[in-house]
Amino acid sequence: MIKALTVAIAFLLMLSGIECKHNPVGPSGPDTTSNNFTFQTYTFGGNAGSCYLQDVAIINDTDIWVVGAIYLDSANGNPDPFPYNAVHWNGRNWNDLRVPYVYQGQSFYHPIEAVFALASNDVWFGGNGLEHWDGKQFSNVDALNQYWSGNSMQRIWGSSDNNIYIVGSGGIIVHYASGTWTKVATGTDLYFNDIYGSGGEILATCLTNYSTDNWGPGIFSIEGNTATEASTYPIQYYLNSVWFVPDRHYYVVGGGVYEKSSLSDTAWEGQPLYPTRKETNKVRGDDTNDVFVVGAFGEFLHWNGEHWQSFISQTGLPGGFYSSVAVKGDLVIAVGENGPVAIITVAKRR
Repeated sequence: MIKALTVAIAFLLMLSGIECKHNPVGPSGPDTTSNNFTFQTYTFGGNAGSCYLQDVAIINDTDIWVVGAIYLDSANGNPDPFPYNAVHWNGRNWNDLRVPYVYQGQSFYHPIEAVFALASNDVWFGGNGLEHWDGKQFSNVDALNQYWSGNSMQRIWGSSDNNIYIVGSGGIIVHYASGTWTKVATGTDLYFNDIYGSGGEILATCLTNYSTDNWGPGIFSIEGNTATEASTYPIQYYLNSVWFVPDRHYYVVGGGVYEKSSLSDTAWEGQPLYPTRKETNKVRGDDTNDVFVVGAFGEFLHWNGEHWQSFISQTGLPGGFYSSVAVKGDLVIAVGENGPVAIITVAKRR
């Protein structure tokens, strides 16, 4: 429902004819990063059901995890009703995997929405439950069932294996510390869709339902087990993602790309259709001069410290969109869907 809603709003924005006349406000400095990328796209499924990939985590160039739902034919040639919900890159091949959820002692397979990796032996997977990979096997984390009944996990972030946050639908944020999972007080039932932290600062974005047909922005600052709503002024449209370098630059994206140098600044700079006319779903970066934004119809943007560049001519998805992006040095991975096919696009800086 959220996917359909945001794509519809993005389409209306494109048709609105609003033009962006101002120059980019992005962080400036003496150094710029290269825009010289090569792209390779991999496709998965498409014959046995509608497939998608929702999130990605890069550990290194031989250890990458992607999650979502890929439906393939079974051994007898008929569509298999159970999805492959993870894809792993080992440096040579992408391998389809089934990560089992466990409920009341029974394993089942369901799409995975979120993946977060601290190390090769410390990877977290979330959706309708939480699974952990220790480098050898998956294990179910059942302590969270009391919080997630009827709700889904959307994104995971952590600074260590003793400081993990999970955000999702129903206004739910949970925090793992000192061996205990605790529900974070948000005071809301909003739909949280992203979380990111750095330098002791943690921010999450969410959709606020102003009415049955009008979705607005939400940003929450998290400290320990408390979340406090931050200013979104003057952003009018929904937000999908957040990324920042503490006390240097902050980005939020969704129905536009917006930025601040400090959270205490009065207003977010930017406007709808800047620097793209398409919905933006995820923002991640390596530094303030190396920022990536992906979104609808295969939009793939890079801020190099001086200007934004779109690579949609190489990454375009006429029947789909990118849901997530991850960056590590000169390696960038965008994941999503194009019609019934799941997509992984690998960008490498030359």
